[in-house]
Amino acid sequence: MKLLAAYLFLLCAAMPAAAATCGTVLNPVLITVSSVAFGPYSPGDMTGDQANGSIGVTCTVTLSSALPNFTIALNGGLANQLNSRVMSFLGNNLQYNLYTTGSYATIWGDGTTSTQTQSYTAGAASTSYTVYGLIPNHQFLPIGLYLDTITVTVTY
Repeated sequence: MKLLAAYLFLLCAAMPAAAATCGTVLNPVLITVSSVAFGPYSPGDMTGDQANGSIGVTCTVTLSSALPNFTIALNGGLANQLNSRVMSFLGNNLQYNLYTTGSYATIWGDGTTSTQTQSYTAGAASTSYTVYGLIPNHQFLPIGLYLDTITVTVTY
């Protein structure tokens, strides 16, 4: 049996904390995201299903300018739970989570409840981060398109 857990949408929001070389009205920070697309899910797969997305942060107007220090936080999505995110389809919930590394050891969240944010120290004009997604195995649910929406918040 396979489930189609196709897309985890990532939305973004920038929250300036202070003026810097980049990150001002005249020199904004651009945040780009690519969704985590798991594809068909097989509950019997021993390792679970894995997929990656990305978050990019770029200084847009003056590309030679350095990005300010910032942190990237991810919210809990539909479940509003960082440690137990779910994708939903017709009232059925498929558990998954997002991680800071491919070892799937550290949940990417908002820095609370045993989660961590990603941080950046100023220097380059752009940088990007990989979002590592994992759906644990042995979840037997109806076939469907399971979705969740995660908000990405960049604070600088």
